[in-house]
Amino acid sequence: MKGSFLKVTLVVSMLLASAFVVACGDDNKDSGGGATGPDINAQGEGQLNIVNWEGYTDPSFVKGFEKETGCKVNDTFAGTSDEMFTKFRSGGGGQYDLASFSGDASLRAIKSGSVQELDISKLTGFKDLAPQLQSPSFNTQDGKHYGISFTWGANVLIYNADKIKQNLDSWNVLYDPNYKGKITVPDNPIQIADPALQFFGADDPYAIDQATLDKVKAKLKQQRSLVRKYWVLATDFEQLFKSGDATIGAGWPLMTVDLRKAGMNVKEVLPKEGVTGWSDSWMLSKKAKHPICAYQYMNYINRPDIQAKVADVTGYSPPNLKTCEVVGAQRCKDLHIRDTKFYDSIKYWETPIAPTNYRQWTDTWAEVRG
Repeated sequence: MKGSFLKVTLVVSMLLASAFVVACGDDNKDSGGGATGPDINAQGEGQLNIVNWEGYTDPSFVKGFEKETGCKVNDTFAGTSDEMFTKFRSGGGGQYDLASFSGDASLRAIKSGSVQELDISKLTGFKDLAPQLQSPSFNTQDGKHYGISFTWGANVLIYNADKIKQNLDSWNVLYDPNYKGKITVPDNPIQIADPALQFFGADDPYAIDQATLDKVKAKLKQQRSLVRKYWVLATDFEQLFKSGDATIGAGWPLMTVDLRKAGMNVKEVLPKEGVTGWSDSWMLSKKAKHPICAYQYMNYINRPDIQAKVADVTGYSPPNLKTCEVVGAQRCKDLHIRDTKFYDSIKYWETPIAPTNYRQWTDTWAEVRG
């Protein structure tokens, strides 16, 4: 009887294991012993297609990559995580090789089977990443690395200091009638997390109940008449400031950097009520047509010297701790590269699942936007 039981158990286990592999869509390379990446020292495929956030494929460092590797970068920008996720999966998922997913899309990409496990032995800068960014839950599942952490940062309050003389320290200004017609905020359902955190005491602003969601909706509806425009791309935000159509808004450090380069006197604030933010990952398509170039780009972009250039362009915090040796002690401090306390103070984007889910959030946002 014991022997028969073991045989039956073995057969059932094998069937379950087979079903699991089929359900997850894993190929042989990704199962069991981990992923096996391409030969990163081989000649690349000649091009690389990327969908990413603005600033992540800036010519100031991309040209160097193209010269070093012979891989021509073709980039497309996304304004929201939803847009990036949709574009990445368009055409059956083979149009783009890499995406720079934030935490509110990275798990969606993993669970949808759109991205493949990475071979961290082929990621040359992996061991130099900050400890909290080596195996974070938003790109590592069941011990498998589906992404390599990239830049991170907070969503900030930005204002034109030539137009607004007082020092601001509260998100309340984005709901102040005194600034009617001069406010810009992101056109993004994940924005619901901000008032949930800042005004309704949500310790986890991505796991709010229906009562809190209703309160947030009411507050955002009150804000609607004050907003000059909801921005999608960083360049939209910047143009509103340059034209004078907006003088205050919720944005990213990239906007501050660009506007200051354009000669504008803008200030950036982390308001007292707390901040949401993002921690991004490079993720490789399951159907990537240019995997060698993709691995080469992930390695290039995470080099300390290149991370310093990325920080110059975006103002975002680099994950590679050795970047401090390139930028110097003060810049290292300003970028919070080694500041784990600051990192932990940010509520990073996640896809809402419960008690309210993302579909409820998108419906609520659509209602707010009218």
